[in-house]
Order: sequence, then structure tokens, then C-alpha cells
Amino acid sequence: LPTFCQHTSLTTVTATVPTESVMDGDFIEFDYDQDIVIDNYNLSIQYLCSKPCTIVVEVVASSEFRTGVVIYRTRWKNEKHLHVTRNRTVLLKFPDIMVYREDFFIKHTISIRSVVLRAWIVDSHHHNEHNGYVDSFAQAKVNTFKVLKALPPFQRPFKNHTKCLQWDAEQIWRLTENRIPHCPHESDTVDMLNFPHASTGERFGIIRKLDRFINKDFEKIRVQRVHNPRFTFSVWIYLLSLCNSQICGILQHVSENNLYHTPLILLTNNGEIIIQVHLASGQDSAFKSFTGLSLKMWYRLDVSLEGTKVTLNVTAWKSIKETVENKHTYIFDSAIHYNDTSGYFVIGGSRFLPSIQGFFGPVKYYRLEANGFESVVNPLFPQKMLEELDQKYQMCDNISEIIPVFLQILKQSRDITNKGTCHSYFSYLNNKFGQLPVCDKLPWNLETWKNHHTLISLMQTTEWNLSSGFWDMDVTKKFGRHVYEMVLERLTQQGGLGLVRSLMPYLQISSCCGYHKASTFLAIIHEAGLGLPVDLVQGHLYSLIAAQGDERMALMHLGYKHMQGIDGYPQDYDLSYSYYANIGKMTSVDRWEVQESEQYTTEYILLSDEMALKSQTNEEDDIFHYLNFQAQRGDLEAQRNLARMLFWGQHGVSKDIETAVKWYTKSALKLKDAQSMYDLSVVLIKGHGVKKNKTLGLQMMRKAASMGCVEAINGLGWYYSTFKADMVTAVKYFEKAAEKGSRDALYNLGVFHLNGYHPRNPSKNESAAFQHFLKASLLGHVDAIVETSHYYATGNLDNFTRNPETAVRFLKNICEQNGYLGYIIRRGLNAYLKGSWEEAFLNYLIAAETGMEVAQTNTAHICEENTELVHSLFSTYDCEWRYYNHSTLHYFGSTLGFLKMGDYYYYGHKNQSRDIPLSSSMYAYAALADSSQGIFNLAGLIEEGHTVSKDILEKLQIDEDEQLGKTFTLEQLYKRCRDLDREVLLSPCSLALFRIQMKTTWKKIMNNTALFSLTWLTFSVITATFITFL
Repeated sequence: LPTFCQHTSLTTVTATVPTESVMDGDFIEFDYDQDIVIDNYNLSIQYLCSKPCTIVVEVVASSEFRTGVVIYRTRWKNEKHLHVTRNRTVLLKFPDIMVYREDFFIKHTISIRSVVLRAWIVDSHHHNEHNGYVDSFAQAKVNTFKVLKALPPFQRPFKNHTKCLQWDAEQIWRLTENRIPHCPHESDTVDMLNFPHASTGERFGIIRKLDRFINKDFEKIRVQRVHNPRFTFSVWIYLLSLCNSQICGILQHVSENNLYHTPLILLTNNGEIIIQVHLASGQDSAFKSFTGLSLKMWYRLDVSLEGTKVTLNVTAWKSIKETVENKHTYIFDSAIHYNDTSGYFVIGGSRFLPSIQGFFGPVKYYRLEANGFESVVNPLFPQKMLEELDQKYQMCDNISEIIPVFLQILKQSRDITNKGTCHSYFSYLNNKFGQLPVCDKLPWNLETWKNHHTLISLMQTTEWNLSSGFWDMDVTKKFGRHVYEMVLERLTQQGGLGLVRSLMPYLQISSCCGYHKASTFLAIIHEAGLGLPVDLVQGHLYSLIAAQGDERMALMHLGYKHMQGIDGYPQDYDLSYSYYANIGKMTSVDRWEVQESEQYTTEYILLSDEMALKSQTNEEDDIFHYLNFQAQRGDLEAQRNLARMLFWGQHGVSKDIETAVKWYTKSALKLKDAQSMYDLSVVLIKGHGVKKNKTLGLQMMRKAASMGCVEAINGLGWYYSTFKADMVTAVKYFEKAAEKGSRDALYNLGVFHLNGYHPRNPSKNESAAFQHFLKASLLGHVDAIVETSHYYATGNLDNFTRNPETAVRFLKNICEQNGYLGYIIRRGLNAYLKGSWEEAFLNYLIAAETGMEVAQTNTAHICEENTELVHSLFSTYDCEWRYYNHSTLHYFGSTLGFLKMGDYYYYGHKNQSRDIPLSSSMYAYAALADSSQGIFNLAGLIEEGHTVSKDILEKLQIDEDEQLGKTFTLEQLYKRCRDLDREVLLSPCSLALFRIQMKTTWKKIMNNTALFSLTWLTFSVITATFITFL
């Protein structure tokens, strides 16, 4: 807006009335006292001229978008009637959009802020038509003005039009004529982040995209300030270490073309802050502020831009009453370009720049205001949790200092003991006559001993295990792992779950040592209320600590909780995506490291599925021995299955890479099975469990491809692109495999388009890349899903709608295929099969809190089977209720979970009273998943006289008939139920259907006298015949 409009809605030019004009008696004034703008406004003007003059009347209006618009002008001369008071009436015709309410003919009425009537007299010989009215007003002998009030648009009357509408158009208009639209509340202040975020120092930040303002005033200001911006960003950060690279990202603004835009807030590896902007000229400019941020302290960075002036306020937060402020100002030489709806913002790391290592607190953005420190309202929140986060790290620093000192002294003791075994003559004399070596004194005092008594006692009890370890490792983390494994060993013993509360200090020590599986377990204990009351603050705290340490289960845990918005976490798909993107990338890398013993294929086996449990085997099981026997006999299928089971650790078999390669080799060298030859070729080329042999691997791959193996055709393309750099041949193989449905080939073609490697289209083409990634994603390709989800999260493609929820859904599916999660599931299943309920429960519990539906169902199942084992542990939540309920919250929820929750609502469960509508809703969800039990239960509710909503029946495509009543509905439900149970000869559904049909038939008989008599006669004859033959 122009500067003169900032403080007033009306601007008028004023002129000093000449003294001689007043003395001559000249005057002009309005007689009519109407103060409201109306149509056909009669303006009565009284004036007197002492000399020939010109009278000018003008109407000036100001709206919410324009100021000082002249909507009416008229003038007349007075040369004859001098020294005489004259009266004249002027009829003012205001535009309809200023006077009337919007209707069928009058569209887009204007909200008027002010209307000014003004009139003046000027000498005729001074008035020059070519100079305009403004000049004549400045030369006026006398003038006057009057301010009119304009009614708001919805308080104005409707205009009585002379036109007629068609009947249908008029009726449609009558339906909406009195409707007053309400504008949604909108503010220029945006909460970019309102829950703490754990930043690992990698490239997985929080993506935010801003839309245009709905409010027209705001949007107009925003557009006008593209080259004269005013904004403020307020960011809380907590650094655990400085950047591993030269710079890392705090806040990034990425354009549609993947270029940096205004602003870019960076941190250097020595704690300085860099602020970069994009100039209107197209160049970039930056400045560095020598702030020297310290570690493990909360800082608030307030960056405001006003025109070309940047102000950075750095506030060090020590306590609620103590803060230290440091201010930096810089003025750029030229105009800055800024459009916050262009591209997207990233809090933390992006694909172009890594993030800080630490945590982000609240982030607030003022889109139209350059606020100073005092005007920014962005407190540290949630304060209690973030204060405790700082205290935890301060405490852990003390623990981290104690452990190496103790271990160093322990090492000295070990060295001295070893020296005593030396047989050299010098050592003998030195030990006999010289001063005996002694260890350093423990440095801590009595207060340290009291504060860390548990830690010191723990180190003393485990010193012999520690002294035999490798001293070149991270001894603190090694000690933390040792403590965590000791805790798990105690908890998985019979009755060990009752020790949770007493073992908490040991888990805290393990967490402080940087072993973040313990941090994840602590978060689960606090959030689920395992062995102690629920404490969401502590649960959130340890979740963040574990995720910051890049612990896989913690990343999935936070991603899941933010996706669902449960356990005190706000539902935030962008925040959820940042965690899932990290673990998704890990999953992509982990699957090529099959030699890791803690990785297994994730198997979706329900503990309630007896058939699936019977299919599990191990090296001592008869099924495994039979399969091995068949493989030894040369059975190709047995060899291939045995190799896959041993390579990936499937069906309860432990991984054995070397033996798996042996069976791969045996089945492949027969040159009969293309899949076996391809599997062996990949093993040989990559060297998994065997010495690399590219020559033989390529031969096997070519042979498999010639036999039509799609994976091998794609593999040849990968070989030529990776080892030969022959992109033309590679694309030929990729396209051939893609035509046959190879997801790997589709992904590889997408990579070629993304990087500009495609020989027929050498320029980068993200749209073509995305289409290939999407096709491969729908076929389950892990890397393609990672790429596809990135585009859904950013929306940075032409004609593509951003959808972070879809991005999260894609990633969650592949994250649950992570081998480390599969290892936990496998341990839980093995423990269950062995009857070790405690170990099974703890493993499934950890997996359940990552959001895995099968693990949640199995956790609830164990709780149901072992009520005495776990019920005493959950003081806040009910175990079965919590995890069956969580299993229903997924996009494709657990059918068993829906049935269980339906039963809980139907019968009432502990503190939960009966709720038939919710029960029917749960059964309906199960029915929609083709559950015969769900349909049977719904029919049961109807038979009991309960009402099932029409929406549920419509979703199930069940028709209703008012004349036939509920019998017609029941018959349809039981038929659907029977059809789903066709494998069962006599199912409850078929019996119920028979009962309903018999009941219907009998009712028809009873209502028909002739039919009843015939039936009775037939029945009597049959009975008499039967008695006669007896």
C-alpha cells in the first residue's frame, strides 16, 4: 500500500482560504444533512460569488483496496448573479455496488471505508480546464466538505430491478439471498513447528509449503512486497555437536527449480550463523554473524527482514528468568526477492544440505511483519520437557566422564597384572627391589559417589567383563550395550517383568552411554505405562533422545505416533515424514547388508493363526530336515527354497550365508532354473558370503536372461550402466525388462531420467522420473517408494498436488520391512514357540510401538492369553484394549482387531461401558474386509433389535425393504456371510440362513389357511406312515 495510506483512510488536499474572499462575502456550504450513502442522493448546495466564478462538486471514495477514487464530478459557472446567495440541488447517482446489496444482477459489491463530498469556488478567469480539478481546488477562494457513511454490504437494501428472472433462476436465488458468507479466521503468523524435532545431522528435515492468503488484503500486501519484503522467522535450536561438514541447515527455502531462495539460515562448523538471500537481480548474497553458539544450550534465533535490512537476534536461554541477547544487523546493497509461496521450506536438512545435530524447538513465522525481539511471541514449549531434555544431557555428560576414567584405571590394573607375569631379569629385580606400580586414585569425591552410586556399583560388578574387552572401541557405548543386555536378560526371566521399576536406573545409564535401544525402551515404558504410571513427558523425552541417536525403532516410533496423533503427539504428517524418510533410507541400505546377524526378513504371522505357526521350522525341526534331505537328493525346488531360507533367515531358520550360497550354486549350475542362476549371479557379482567373481556372475546372468528371467534382463542393464558406463545398452535392457513388469527396471529408468543419463533425453526430466518411480512404487520397490514419497512431500512438480499423508503411507509400508524390525519380530515369535512369554511379550511390545499392525495384534493376544503375567504391569491402560485399538487405526486395519474391539464395545470391557453403535461400527469395518464373523455379528445385532445405521448397510451394499422388514436384511447378510465361508460345509452362517428362511416359510404358511391345512395333512400322513412301519 502507498505510505500515505498507513495511518489514515482519507487523504484530502487542503488550501488556505484567501482572506479577501471571506471579506468579499464568498462562501459555499451543504444544506442537506443526510449522512448515509443512498441512491439518488439530493445534495443541496448554497453559495455566494462576489465575482464571476466556477463552482465544482466532487465525490471521492475509498475502499479496502483503493484510496481516493473520484466517482462523481460536476461544475457550473455563475457570471450574472453576483453578491446574491444562490441554491442548487445536485442529484448524485452512486454506483449500485456502493449502495445496494449483492443480488442476481449486482455482483461483487464493494466494502466502502469512506465517502467524501467536497465543493469549492474558483474565479472564472483562474479556472483552466486543461489544468484539471486538483489545481482548481488548490486555487479555490472557498471550499467545504462532508464525510458520508457507507453501509456494510449486508446491511444495504436490495435494489428493486425492472428486469424479470425466469422462475427457476429466481427460486435458486431465493434460497441464498439471505445467506451471509463468513470469512475463515486467517493470520499472517504461522506455527511452522509446535512440537520438538530430533535432528540427526542428516538430510531429513521437516518440509512445509505455504499457500496464498485467503484474505485479499493480506494477499495483496504479500504480492506487493515481493521485492520489498518484511518477515520474521523465530527458531529454537539445541546443539549437541557442531556440523560435520562446513555448513549445515537450520532453515532452507527451496524454489520450484530446486534453487535456494530467500531466506537460507545456516550454521558453520565453528558455531557461526550465515544468512543468505536471493536478490531481485537473480544473484545470491549472504553475510556471516560471529555468534559462536555453544553446545547443549537452548538458543532462539529471530531473523527479521525489512526491505534490505536483516536483523538477527540470538537469545541464549539459561532459565525462565535468565536470558542473554545478542543482536546483529546487516543491510544488503540491492533489493531482495521473496515469495514464500514459491517452492517449499525445510526446517533442518534437505537433499541439498545436512541438518544440525541436536533438536529444534518451536518455529514461528510472521509472513508480513519484521518484528523485533520484544514483539516476537515464541516461548520455549513444551517448557517442562525441553528443560528436562537439557538436564538429561548435563547428567549424561557427568556419566560419560566417569566411565572412561574408571575404565582407564581398570586398564592400568590389568596392565600391572600382566606385567607381573613377565619373566625378564630386569622385571624380576624391579619387582623385588624397586617401587611397585600402583593404579591412579579414583578422582571422584563423596558427593559424586552419592549422585552416581548405581553407576559406580554397576561398573564394579561388571569390571571383569569390561577388562576383557577391546580398548580401541567406544568403551562408553559398549558399556551401555552391556547394561541394556543385562536388563533384558533379567526381564525375560520367569517373573522378570515385575522388575521393570527397579531396573529403570540401569536403562537410564545405558541411555546416557549412547546406546539408544535403551532410550527407545524407556520411551515405551513411560508411554505404555509398563510397570509404572504413564508419563508422556518422559516418554516424549526419551523418544526424541533415541531418534536423535538415529535408532531405527525410535524413528519408526515417532513417525507412527505423529502420523496417528496419539499418546500426546500432535498429528503432523510433515513431522512424521521426516522420521519415516530417515528410516526408509536406512531400510534401502540395510537390505544389502544381509550378513548382519541382527537382520531378518519381516514375517507377518499372527499368533492366533495356528496354521501359520505350524509352518515355522528350525534347524532341528522335521520340516527342515526333510527339505535338506530333498535338496541333497537334487530336488531343484528344495535347493532353491533352502537357499532362500538360509540367506534371509526365513520361517524360523537362522541365517547362514555360506550354506545358502552353496545351495544357490548347486541349483544354479544345473542350468535349468533361471531364477536360481540369477540369484547366484547377484551373489557372485556383489560378493555376498563368497569371493567376488564378476566373470562367472555375468555368464550366469546372461544365461538366466536368455531363459526369460526378467530380473536377469534388468541385471544386465545394471551391469552395463555400473561397470561399462554403456548407457545405450543399459537402457535397452531396462526398457525390455520394464515391458515385462520389472519394478527394478522401472526404478532404474526413473534414475536415468532424474540424472539426465537417458540417451534419447539427455536433459534432466523430473516428471518422467516421477512417473517411473510411481509405477515401481506400486509394485513395492523400496528405493522407488523413497523417491516417490519425496515428491509427494514437497509437491515440487508441475501440475502435481502435494500430499504428505500419501508420502507417509508409502514410507510406513517399506519401513516395516526393515531387517532390524524383522529380527525383533523373529525373536518374539521364537520365544512364543518356546513358551517364553516374557521374552515374546517384550519383543512384540517394542515392535508394536513402532506401529506395526501384526505386532500390535500379537501383543494384545499375549495379554489375553496371559492375564496374570501382564495385567499387573499396566496401571493406566488396559493392554488388550490399547493394542487391539491401535491395530484398528491403520489405513487397512486389523480384521481381528476390529472384531475384538466390537466385542469389547458390545459386552463392555472393564472401565468401558457398552456402546452398541460403536460395536456395530467395528463389526462393519471387519465386514468390509470380507470377514464372515463381522457380518455374522452385525446380523446378530439386528436380530437382537439393535439398529444398524443405514450408512453401514450402504457400504456393505445391503438393501432394505420396509415391507419385508429386517428379515430381508438378515437374509442378505447371512447369504453374504455363507458365501465367504464356502470352504466350511456347515458354517454358523449357513445354519443361521437356514433358520431365517425356515422362519419366513413358516410365517407364510401360518398366514395362508389352505397352505396350512395342506402342510398339516402332509405332516400327519408322514407321521402315520412312520408309526405304521415302526
